[in-house]
Amino acid sequence: MRRQRLSKSRFMSGLQCHLRLWYETRRPDLRSEPDEVMRAVFETGHEVGRTACLLFPGGHDVSHDHRHIPEALEETRSVIEAGSAPALFEAAFEHRGVLVRADVIERLPGGGWRLIEVKSATRLKDAFVRDAAVQLWVLKSAGLEVRDAAVLTLDRDYVHDGVTLDLDSLFRFHPVFDEAHGYRDTVGAEVRQMQRMLSRRTAPDIAPGDHCFEPYACPYHAHCTRDAVLPDHGIDELPRLDVERREELVAAGIDEIRDVPEDFPLSGLQGIVRQTIREGRATLHGDIAGALADLRPPVRYLDFETFAPAIPRFAGTRPFDAVPFLFSLHTEREGTPPVHVDHLHESDDDPRPELADRLIEAAGRDGSICTYSAYERRVLRELGEALPNRAGELRSIEARLFDLLPVVRDGYYHPEFRGSFSIKSVLPVLAAGSGYDDLAISDGRTAAVRYAAALASANPEERNRTFADLRAYCARDTLALVKLRKALSNLGREPGP
Repeated sequence: MRRQRLSKSRFMSGLQCHLRLWYETRRPDLRSEPDEVMRAVFETGHEVGRTACLLFPGGHDVSHDHRHIPEALEETRSVIEAGSAPALFEAAFEHRGVLVRADVIERLPGGGWRLIEVKSATRLKDAFVRDAAVQLWVLKSAGLEVRDAAVLTLDRDYVHDGVTLDLDSLFRFHPVFDEAHGYRDTVGAEVRQMQRMLSRRTAPDIAPGDHCFEPYACPYHAHCTRDAVLPDHGIDELPRLDVERREELVAAGIDEIRDVPEDFPLSGLQGIVRQTIREGRATLHGDIAGALADLRPPVRYLDFETFAPAIPRFAGTRPFDAVPFLFSLHTEREGTPPVHVDHLHESDDDPRPELADRLIEAAGRDGSICTYSAYERRVLRELGEALPNRAGELRSIEARLFDLLPVVRDGYYHPEFRGSFSIKSVLPVLAAGSGYDDLAISDGRTAAVRYAAALASANPEERNRTFADLRAYCARDTLALVKLRKALSNLGREPGP
């Protein structure tokens, strides 16, 4: 039997699902291509990896890439034997058909090496330890004297001073040598199983399930589920259905909400969803008019867009802190069309001071400010913490916020919500013809990615086009709130539950 070569990433895929590994090896053409947001996630990983290398001055970067594996192996061997480099980046090792490229191997003062796996995360996960374990198995089996191993993550407690990155504080070492070494005996057996499976001409028969998304979303899920017949209203549409209850239903062969028994324990909202699906019509189950009665004119509608750099850029920020760069505000006065104001920060310095000033001007001093979810409240609170001289005015704005999400969730359910109370699920149902399909940007994650790309672009036309797209998207969000509030007002005039 010809031994099938594995890489570290393929080994991790095999731990998740043998079918995923089989496709990655034999039918990579079946994978779903990563979207713009996922590509940005990959690039964030590369950025964190490059920054981590600065912790090891004088380290040698193994230059040969995946197209030149024999050369990478030889370069790694010769640099180690030369004995001068304090660390190697992307060092290549192979054992029994398993090839790994180690993020960092660091030469220890007393002899031997430390293996370091770099992750663009802020906490240690078991998958990271397994990742280190397969590398440890290969490196030690290939003859490298590895005496220590660690996973390097970003430290959420690090606060950037706005001047110089303190790399020692930015990163956090998680010692994993003992734990990874404990997996060593199982790695060899798992490698043999994977290689035997890959030697077969036919793919393993594995049904889709929860494993498709743990620890990572599988790029072959769309292919594996292409012929799946989905239930009309599956049990995953039950809001906040915990794992134990879901497993009980699955074990009983129940996948449709309408088939959930009357005596099965559900929360109040879950019971309303079941009733709504069984009756096939919307349910008005709360006092919408009473909730909206707390609104005070002029009614305003606020939305923020934020981006979250993994490597903090601005004073007072931590890794992955959400930094607001754009707001949209519609103001509605009785008998007149809503008036729109926005502000987008177009340079790559800290956007928060100017954005806060423009928001304080635009929000005025009176009237309720409608939002959807608690996100805007959180952004305002963090803005106040970052800008103490504006904190009082920002707290005043926060005190006027009125969240429309609980009004919907606690008052109305429609089968076409399909278990989601996101505004993109609710709005097309309550305000027909409303949506985002005509926009170049239609979700917040894409907005954050495009904004970061625009700041990095040297093309003024591209920057201006992206900035216009961002403004259009954020304005649509607050206009959606205007339409949603009107729709809720109409529902509030209907007979109660």
